[in-house]
Amino acid sequence: MDYSKALQCAILSREIYQDFASIRFSDFPSITPELISQADTDTQCAVFADGGNAIYIVFQGSTSDLDWETNLEFKQELVDFKQEVIQEQIVQDKEQVYPYGAESKSGAKMHKGFVTAYFSVRDQIFNYLRSRNVSRVTVTGHSLGGALATLCTVDLQFNFSGQFAIDNYTFGAPRVGNDGFVESFNRRIPDSFRFVYGMDIVAAIPRVWQGYRHVDQEYRLGNRFSLQFLSRRFKDHSIENYINELKKQAGR
Repeated sequence: MDYSKALQCAILSREIYQDFASIRFSDFPSITPELISQADTDTQCAVFADGGNAIYIVFQGSTSDLDWETNLEFKQELVDFKQEVIQEQIVQDKEQVYPYGAESKSGAKMHKGFVTAYFSVRDQIFNYLRSRNVSRVTVTGHSLGGALATLCTVDLQFNFSGQFAIDNYTFGAPRVGNDGFVESFNRRIPDSFRFVYGMDIVAAIPRVWQGYRHVDQEYRLGNRFSLQFLSRRFKDHSIENYINELKKQAGR
């Protein structure tokens, strides 16, 4: 595990929440990223080269995410977060689909809402990669951005197989697909690092009983137990928790 790179990806996943039209990434201050936004699916990502042939793709999570540490109206914000992020964006779109022309031989199916969001920006990502000499692509995101990063990573491996190396770093990502999807992802993407901090609620949904599974290579951060069970489940979703813990792991 390269904790320094994991930390870098976590910081990118935080900074993608900035005012989208003027985003700059602190680790790459001289680089202007290409910003991809699709209004009808409310999907945003930034794509940029590191100055060489390595490409980063950073997906934005839900902008309804909260500053749990400073929020003074926790109960009302908690209700809003559960309704807008968990119910509407994750649970309600629980139907699973296979988005390609022919049915998957492995039986892979994915969360319909995540697929719709990712496919709305897919062509622009592909066009960016096809126009450049690429040696490695790193795909990252927090929360719903992590779900889109998971879909993007395996999609790139399938469509650009052998053209460049791919790795994937996600933080507090929900489950994306069924057993068939997980088997395909694990086989295709050996360099995948899925971080879960403490009792993060979003990493626990959609539920296993709904037919969803997590991809492999889970890395746990922070304390998984607390007497403040309800509030901790939501507070632990903050990207700041992931960054602070990864700083310790990276010796920063």
